[in-house]
Amino acid sequence: MYIRRLLDDEYEDVVQLITQTVHCVCANDYTQQELDAWAPQNFDINKFRANLSPCCNLAAFEKGKIVGFISIERSGYINRLYTHKDFLRRGIATELFLKAEAWAKENGICELSLDSSKTAEEFYLKMGFERAGIAVMHHGGVVFRNCVMKKTI
Repeated sequence: MYIRRLLDDEYEDVVQLITQTVHCVCANDYTQQELDAWAPQNFDINKFRANLSPCCNLAAFEKGKIVGFISIERSGYINRLYTHKDFLRRGIATELFLKAEAWAKENGICELSLDSSKTAEEFYLKMGFERAGIAVMHHGGVVFRNCVMKKTI
């Protein structure tokens, strides 16, 4: 596995990874309506690309295929971290997170934050984050309550 910055023509592969992973991995924690709102089949790729353009976007590759993705803002907010549904429990998310954390330190960021799904909350606790509250999110008319998590670095 190797990790590098995401290229402009790879966003569609990331959208596909996110959609498949959310619908498979998070199915035990969310209703079908919530999954469809979170990762719709008609994902707006241009909006997605524009939203991530100011971020540090890293992708993990195995045999030329994207198997993981992380996006971190200059504020230290991690707005996405996903591992492909067929590559879970192989350390990909951990490696992506460590690269993003190193990038944050190099850029003078002292605190990381994120809004964790129910599915990923335990992972972030293992990565040194602490629960800091509840965030109410709206996707496609559906309300989500995510756990706000923070970590001093």
